Amino acid sequence: RRNTSWWGFALAAVCCWALGIAWMFLHLERLDGLDVMVSLVWLANAVIWTFRAASVFRGRNAPVECAVPREPFGPVRTFTDEMDVTQGKLAMGFRTGGVTMDSPDYPALLVCNALYGGSANSRLFLNVREKMSLCYYASSLIDKLKGLLVVSSGVEFGDFDRAQEAILAQLDELRAGRFTGEERNAAIRTVVNGLRGRLDSQGQMEDDCVTKLIRGVRPDDGAELIRSVERVTAEDIAQAAQRIRLDTVYRLTGKEGAAHG
Repeated sequence: RRNTSWWGFALAAVCCWALGIAWMFLHLERLDGLDVMVSLVWLANAVIWTFRAASVFRGRNAPVECAVPREPFGPVRTFTDEMDVTQGKLAMGFRTGGVTMDSPDYPALLVCNALYGGSANSRLFLNVREKMSLCYYASSLIDKLKGLLVVSSGVEFGDFDRAQEAILAQLDELRAGRFTGEERNAAIRTVVNGLRGRLDSQGQMEDDCVTKLIRGVRPDDGAELIRSVERVTAEDIAQAAQRIRLDTVYRLTGKEGAAHG
């Protein structure tokens, strides 16, 4: 009886697999491209063979063309919204000089961002938030596909101008190379630990693979990027900061505090 039950379960599983594959191929032709992520090694070859046999996507998964401006299009643009809020929001968008994840200067940009606002030891956190007390929070992140660096912060309605000046002043410090070797080493450790930590998350590994495929870069284990980050010098960081240019400023203020923005 137990053998019969096991074979029945196996047959049902095979039928579900076959029906799923059939349904999938009926809809594949409607798509422009498809990337498949397989985490189980023993299943990978079967999936690869199945898609190669179908060959419906042969020549269709071309890299996505994405124009990345190197510089801002013109003068800095400022947008202000008013809402019924008690804390202001200041966001600043920068161009990275065209540096994206497939650029040779990307490792230096990663370290520069960690030193600027991408870690708990960053200039924005230690200086603008802690020492100057101008922001409730202040951090920066990189859009590795679009060549952007974005600073996000929470401020009092009357501190918009002072906070913006302080945030830009910290970037000027990096451009001038005014940071210590200890700060550089801490930023490198932060980036390296973050890259290694991504290997422990299936979702983050898939994100890395998909973004590389979008840019036409062959996915890998990230070891070469880690080695490149470890070789970043103080001059590399300063040059990365010099390429960063302010493009857009966004302010969210309260309705009663709009006059103080």
